Amino acid sequence: MKSINYSIALRPSNPAEENSPKKAYAVAQYKDVMTLTEFAGHIAEHGSVFDEAVITGVLIKSVKCLRELLLGGMKVRLGDLGNFYVSLQSEGANTAAEFTSSMITGVNVNWEAGVKFQDLITEASFNPVPTRAAAAATLKAEKAGAATVDLAAAKAKANNSGTADDTDGTGGDEPQGSNTGGGLPGGGSEPEEP
Repeated sequence: MKSINYSIALRPSNPAEENSPKKAYAVAQYKDVMTLTEFAGHIAEHGSVFDEAVITGVLIKSVKCLRELLLGGMKVRLGDLGNFYVSLQSEGANTAAEFTSSMITGVNVNWEAGVKFQDLITEASFNPVPTRAAAAATLKAEKAGAATVDLAAAKAKANNSGTADDTDGTGGDEPQGSNTGGGLPGGGSEPEEP
């Protein structure tokens, strides 16, 4: 049975208030990372008339074309996959007349989930797993022949060293996606890699 791994992280209950009381929230963790070639192979194994090489080529060309269309100001609707469009970040000007395009500081790509991605929770099952810091500390203790593990120290060390761990809400090492839960306390972080 397929399931989504998660660990538990303590985070402020109100992200806008740093000192708000902390609550425990679920943080998704990757089981593995699939490459483009592996994804194409997975598609080919599901009864496709096209082989992995053809599917890989189509996916690579899709990325190039999607980028071109987004840079051209298009919103691209890809059926059940969903919609892709850009949004902008900018500095503020006092008036519309004072605003110039040089004040635009970023272009974000947004994904608006298609119907088949909007209700994943109805089919999902969940599997609790230790945080990355806890798993690493346990493995280190086992290798050293230690009988106990100081989880608090392991998590504090991970947070102080800047290593992404799910206790700080940063999730994995990849950049955050744009469809991340709108900054809600229980959402908004990239899943943690194993």
